[in-house]
Amino acid sequence: MNPRLAVLSALFALTGVWLSKMISVTGIVLITFLVIVIIFQLKRKTIVVLMFLPLFFLYTQWYELKNTSLFPLHTTNFQGTIETIPKINGKMISFQYKTSGEFLVVRYKMNSAAEKHTLEKLKISMHCFLNGTLKEPEPQSHYYGMNYREYLHNKNIHWILEPSQVDAGSCVTDKKESLISRIKIWRSKSIKQLEADFSQNTAGLMNALVFGYREKIETETLESYQKLGLTHLLAVSGFNVGIISYFLYLFFVRLGIVKELAYVLIVIFLPIYIVLTGGESSIVRAGIMGMLALCFIVFRKKINPAVLLSFVCITMLSWNPLYAFDLGFQLSFLMTFVLITSISLFKTKSNTQLLIITSFMCSLFSFPIILYHFFEFSLWSLPINILYIPFVSLVLFPVSFFVFGVIHLFPSAIYLLKFPVQFLFESSASILKIAQKFNGTLLLGRPSLWLFLFYFLAILYLFYEWERNDRLYLRFCIPFMFIILLQACIPYLNPSAKVSFINVGQGDSVLIELPFRKAVYLIDTGGAIPFEKEKWEERYEEYDVTKKAVLPYLKGRGIRKIDGLILSHADMDHAGGTVFLLNNFPVETIYLPKNNNLSELEAEIIESGKQKGIHMKYLRKGMQWGIGNSRFIVLHPSEKNTSSNNRSVVLWVKLYDTSFLLTGDIEKEAEHEIINNFSQLKADVLKVAHHGSGTSTTEQFLELAAPEFAVISSGRNNIYGHPAKDVITRLKEKKVTIYRTDKNGDIIFEAAKRGLKITTVQ
Repeated sequence: MNPRLAVLSALFALTGVWLSKMISVTGIVLITFLVIVIIFQLKRKTIVVLMFLPLFFLYTQWYELKNTSLFPLHTTNFQGTIETIPKINGKMISFQYKTSGEFLVVRYKMNSAAEKHTLEKLKISMHCFLNGTLKEPEPQSHYYGMNYREYLHNKNIHWILEPSQVDAGSCVTDKKESLISRIKIWRSKSIKQLEADFSQNTAGLMNALVFGYREKIETETLESYQKLGLTHLLAVSGFNVGIISYFLYLFFVRLGIVKELAYVLIVIFLPIYIVLTGGESSIVRAGIMGMLALCFIVFRKKINPAVLLSFVCITMLSWNPLYAFDLGFQLSFLMTFVLITSISLFKTKSNTQLLIITSFMCSLFSFPIILYHFFEFSLWSLPINILYIPFVSLVLFPVSFFVFGVIHLFPSAIYLLKFPVQFLFESSASILKIAQKFNGTLLLGRPSLWLFLFYFLAILYLFYEWERNDRLYLRFCIPFMFIILLQACIPYLNPSAKVSFINVGQGDSVLIELPFRKAVYLIDTGGAIPFEKEKWEERYEEYDVTKKAVLPYLKGRGIRKIDGLILSHADMDHAGGTVFLLNNFPVETIYLPKNNNLSELEAEIIESGKQKGIHMKYLRKGMQWGIGNSRFIVLHPSEKNTSSNNRSVVLWVKLYDTSFLLTGDIEKEAEHEIINNFSQLKADVLKVAHHGSGTSTTEQFLELAAPEFAVISSGRNNIYGHPAKDVITRLKEKKVTIYRTDKNGDIIFEAAKRGLKITTVQ
């Protein structure tokens, strides 16, 4: 088949899938390639290829009609097998569970150390009887966070099962295990053996390279790989398939097996290897391509790599069209397509030049996708890739396989290997941790869809000119650099102001962006309220809402500096993430309520701010400032020495014709004080005090402020019962439109001369 027609077929198939799910990043990528290819390559035969678009459009529609649960919500009894390695984190155990009808995600909260010790014996492929309740996966609640419900839906998973009890005695190993089950069990045992023999980080990295299992890599190490653009080195893909196939071929030939039979044996082994490495889309793509390529060699047939790649793409989409929305699928196919269609650039190049060129190409083509998902790009990515690709490929990967093989054949050898192997892996991780601390990050935020399109057009232009001239000139990069500059400048050209109420669960965090981004203020950081835990309850990574919600929101918006961090008061749910934020994001000034009796957290924040040279300002009633048409007035606290909640900073903010009243955690005593001091107070938007607690938002305070909209920041199903029913009743009686972070997720008020626009995630 003509390679151009094959590529067009795959692109039309992908476009059909995308159109069936409406707009997405994948769709923009595909449309970009589609337009370019059609403009330059359209032939009469393309009419036949065009049929792939409506065919896959209809097929995806039909697939989605079937992609629903077989279980009614009231189903309580289940039987099935454990399909993934049970993950234990603190008191929570979770795994995928395969019933006769579909897959479920099981989440169970353990009650004691003894029960945890018992459930640690659960293994993959065990058959279990479970009784519990079904819950829908939580919908997306952050603009710049993961959509977990969609992620599970694309894997044909629709429910989370919360068992009333998980009894290890009711889980038994199936004596009639299938070959796939036996492979999975062996994989699980091997992963746990490495975890038992080596430190967490060393075992995590080795398991990632050998088995594609990254769960136990230390968070700091994994973040270093992500920030430096090295995550692909921890993903099992085409390189791994090539190395494994090469060594198997050498082994079979040394045994005296003829080449053709050696190829057949490798083809038989590759499906096993796909299961061994977790079966992610990248390894499935590489494995199928490897098997087909070897089959063509055996039958002495030739096939163009682009045709092979296109065929594999269509085959995988035929199996599950929702593969198209998997990041691993997108990057795997895009990078492979780029490399096989740029062979002319590799001619007469040395190994070092090849490494530099391929690293540059992959970094450049992945740039828009990485930017969309992670909002920033490390400028160290290219040089670090040039150094680390050969290091991981020629050192860490072979060492991992060698060590794994040796300790299986000679278990006592672990005593000789443990120290040098751990030193090698820990040292490599430490070097990356140091490297990523150097300021080399290009933070641009999530590009809009039209910018995303222009990025790929600029990249395609660069490579088209490079290939046409057989040399890379700086002028070819000008359109690409212009798009980067344009994205960096757009916020400073936007006349609208934005007030974002970030969903931080049971806490507060409000982001204010002034028109033309003349200043950025963050009011509170969110934070977890600490509870005492026993040793067995401690998680190996505690959830940090500032790290998981606030920081991604700042980066997703393309914000590179906070001009003012305003802490309403020093409770953990408002200021608990401050020190983390100061260590990971530039802050110019910290604003605190005037307080003579500093809490431990306040003292820590002030000390951390001083060490970083951050200006400290203390707010009290009557202070005000303005920038352009924006005004800030401090209504509270006064000089009175009251409770922590009643010392909260209360801000009245005017942005164009829209006013916001941000009340921290004040209670009725502070509200009465504000009523007495500011009798003419009015606000269009009220941030309801103390998460909607019944101790605040009195009738008199609502009469004075007369808000049109109210925002309540509270956690889903929180233990405090926030917001209180009487507060909701009072707001409804005043005909105030209520928005809640526990129900609406992130909430954005966009104020402009033309009026107010409100958007929410849900």
